[in-house]
Amino acid sequence: MLLNQFRLFILVLCLTGFSFTTMAQNISIEGTVKDTLNRPMEFVSVSVLNTSTGTTTNSDGYYSLGLPTTGNQILVFSFLGFEQQRIEINVVSGEKRTINVFLKPLTTTLPDVEISERQLISSQYIKLDPKLTAIIPGPGNGVENLIKTLPGVNSTSELSSQYSVRGGNFDENLIYVNGIEIYRPFLVRSGQQEGLSFINSSLVSSISFSAGGFDAQYGDKMASVLDITYKDPEEFAGSFSISLLEGSLHLENALLNNKLTYLFGLRHKSNQYLLGTLDTQGDYKPEFTDIQSLVKYRFSKQWELSFLGNFSRNQYLFKPERQDTRFGTVTEVRQFTVFFEGQERDRFLTALGALSLNFKPNPKQTFSITSSVFQTDEIENFDIKGSYLLERVETDFGSSDFGQPTGTPLGAGRFHNHARNYLNAIVWNIEHKGEIDTENNSLRWGLKYQYEDIYDRLNEWTMVDSAGYAIPRQPANSLFLQDTVNTRILLQSSRFSGFIQNSWELERTHGRYILTAGIRSQYWNFNEQWLFSPRATVLYKPFWAPRMVWRISSGYYQQPAFYKELRDFQGVLNPDIKAQESVQVVLGAEYNLQIWGRPFKYTGEIYYKKFENLIPYELDNVRIRYAANNNARGYGTGLDMKINGEFVPGVESWASLSLMKTSEIIKDTYYLDSEGNQVPMGYMPRPTDQRFAFSLFFQDFLPKNPTYKVNLALIYGSGLPITPPSNQKFKNAQYMPPYQRVDIGFSKQLIGSNSSFTDKNPLRYIKSMWVTAEIFNLLEINNTISYLWIKDVGGNLFAIPNYLTSRLINIKLITEF
Repeated sequence: MLLNQFRLFILVLCLTGFSFTTMAQNISIEGTVKDTLNRPMEFVSVSVLNTSTGTTTNSDGYYSLGLPTTGNQILVFSFLGFEQQRIEINVVSGEKRTINVFLKPLTTTLPDVEISERQLISSQYIKLDPKLTAIIPGPGNGVENLIKTLPGVNSTSELSSQYSVRGGNFDENLIYVNGIEIYRPFLVRSGQQEGLSFINSSLVSSISFSAGGFDAQYGDKMASVLDITYKDPEEFAGSFSISLLEGSLHLENALLNNKLTYLFGLRHKSNQYLLGTLDTQGDYKPEFTDIQSLVKYRFSKQWELSFLGNFSRNQYLFKPERQDTRFGTVTEVRQFTVFFEGQERDRFLTALGALSLNFKPNPKQTFSITSSVFQTDEIENFDIKGSYLLERVETDFGSSDFGQPTGTPLGAGRFHNHARNYLNAIVWNIEHKGEIDTENNSLRWGLKYQYEDIYDRLNEWTMVDSAGYAIPRQPANSLFLQDTVNTRILLQSSRFSGFIQNSWELERTHGRYILTAGIRSQYWNFNEQWLFSPRATVLYKPFWAPRMVWRISSGYYQQPAFYKELRDFQGVLNPDIKAQESVQVVLGAEYNLQIWGRPFKYTGEIYYKKFENLIPYELDNVRIRYAANNNARGYGTGLDMKINGEFVPGVESWASLSLMKTSEIIKDTYYLDSEGNQVPMGYMPRPTDQRFAFSLFFQDFLPKNPTYKVNLALIYGSGLPITPPSNQKFKNAQYMPPYQRVDIGFSKQLIGSNSSFTDKNPLRYIKSMWVTAEIFNLLEINNTISYLWIKDVGGNLFAIPNYLTSRLINIKLITEF
C-alpha cells in the first residue's frame, strides 16, 4: 500500500508541478512582440531568467509584466519555432518601461541544406534541444535517451541505445550524422555488450526525428529517421563531464578567421557499477572508448572541405559466478539459483571516415560530393557452463522459514553456452547531392554508389539438460546441439541508389500549402532487384485557424536486406531474398494552445502500415535472428500523441502517449490440434507488438533559487509478446510484464553567469558547472528483458525471467568552458 501511494505521489508531482509567480507592484515592463513581417504574435512566453516570473502575449502581441526585484534582470522571449531572444535591463523601484521585440523564425541546419521550421513540420520532423541530452537522467546520457521519450518510440532496456518505432525493429531505423549513414554492430546480442552509441551528444547542434512518412531524401528503411548535425564552431570552447559510469571531453575552435574549424570528442564508459545490480553476480569488466573529430576548411565563401572521423573500441569481459532470481506470485514464489564457470570475451572495433566537398555558388544553390568508409571488426567468444536448481520459497507468514527456500528441488539441470564468432565488414560509398531553391520551390537530388565486403565466421551452440528437455542428440559421426550454427560466409556486393524530390509552397485565400513529393530508387547486384519508392507529404495551415497545422504523408517504403536478414538460423544465406515492403499513410495535426497562461503545443498522428514480403524474425534481448525468407505479410496501425510546452515557466517538458497494434501472418505455418490435424496459424502479433506506451520528460527548479533543478524521465510500455518453446499454437500469444522505469536527477549549479572571479583565478574560464545526483530506477521495479525456459521433474515448463538493473545512485559533474 505504501509503495502504491509513493508511486501515485511521484506521478502527481510530475504531472501537476508548477511554480508560483511573485509579482512586484512597483516595477512594470510592457510592450509588443511581432514576427519579422511585423505581425503580432500571440502566446509568446515572456519570463525573467532564473525566476518563476512570467506571462504571455495576447492576440495583439501585447504583454505586461511586473518584476520582482530591482537591479539587473534578463528578459527571455520564446515561442516554439522561433529563435529565443534575451534582453538585459537594469531597473529601479517604481520604473515603468516599454520594450518591443521582433522574433525571427528558427532555422535548423541539416546536411547540405537549410530548412525552415515550417518545412520541418511538413516533413514530420520533431526537433529537440541538444542541451537536454546532458540533463535527462538515465544510465545512458545521449540523444537516444531523448528519442525514447517521444511518441511512437518503444524501448524495453535501459542498457541499450536501440529503440523500435511503430512496430518496426532496431534494423528498420535510419541514423544520419552530417548526412553520413551510421551502422550498428552486427554481433551484439545484449545491452551489456553494446557500449557507446556513435552519436556524441557534446558535439551535436541539432536533432531531427521522424517516426514515419519521411521524405525521399532519406534511405531505404521502413520505420524512422534520426538526423543529427554536429556543431559549426565560432570560437574556442569545450566541456567535460565525469560520473560513476562514464567520462567525456569535448573541444571546439575556429581558426584563421573562421576558415578552419574543428570539433573533438573523447568518451570513456564502464558499466561495471551498473551491472553490479543484476541478478547474475560476477566479475564484470566492460570498457568502452570512443574518439571523434570533425574538421572543416573553407577555401572561400563557395568552397568547403570537411572530414568526419570516428574510432570506437568496445570491450566486454565477464566471469559469472552465481545467479539468484526469484519470481512468481505472492502465494507461489520460486527461486532459481545458478552456479557458473567459464567466461565471456567480446570486442567490437569500429572506424568511420567521411570526406565531403561542398560547393555553394550562392545562398540558394548547394552541391556536394561525399565519400565515406565504415569498417568493423567484431569478436564474440564465450564458454559458460552452469548448474541450476529450482526451488519453492516458503510463503507462509507464520512459518519460521518464511522467505527461505524449502529445500525441496522442483528441478535441476545443466547448460553450456559456447560461441566463437568473428565478423569483419567494410562499407565504402561515394555520393553526390544537390539543391536548388527558388522563392516558392525547392529541388533536391542525390546519387550514390556503395560497395560492401562482409566476412563472417560463426561457431556457436547451446546445450540445456533439464529433465529431458532439449537434451543434445548424437547422430552418427557428429554432435547436434540446440541452436547450432557453424558456417563461414563471404559476401561482396554493390548497390546503386538515388532520389529526386521537390517542394512547392502555395498560398490560397483560405490557407497555405506546402507539397513535398519525391521518389527513390535502388539496385542491388546480389539479388538483381530494382526498387522504386515514391513518397509525398502535404502540409495545410488554414488562415481561419492560425494555431493549427494539418498534414498527410504517404509512401511506398522498401527495405532491402543488408546482411543479417539474408542469414537464417543455421547460418545459410538466401540468394533469392527480396526487399521488405511497406505502404504507409500518416495523418497528423498540431495545435498551439495556452495552458496556465503559458504556450503549449499538442501533436497527434494516426497511421496505418501495410507490410508485404516480410522476413519473420525472433527478438531476444537486443539480438534479432531472421528466418531469411519473404514468407510473411502484415500490418501496423496506431495513434501517437504528444503535448509539450512550459509546464514550468522558462523550461520545456513533454508527455507522450502511444497506442499501437502490429500483426503478421506467416505462410505455410501450422499447428497440430488434438486430433493431429494441421490448422493454419493465421494472424499473430509481431515481436515488437507493444500495445500501449506512455513517457514523460519533466523539468523544474526552485522558484527562489533556480540554481537547484530537478529532471525526471518516466517510461511505461506494455510487455512484448513471447512464445514458449515448441508451442507454435500460441506463438507470440503471451506477453512479458510491462516495462516501467522512473529516473530522476537533482542538480545544483556551482558556477554560472552570475559568478565572478579574480583575474588570477583559473575558474574564471568556466562558463558553467553543475553537479547532479541521479537515482536510476527510482521505484526499484524488476523489468524483464528475456526468459530462460526450463522444465521441472513433473514436466511443468517455467519461464525464468532475466531482470534488468535495479535502483542505483549516480553522481555526475558537468563543466563548460
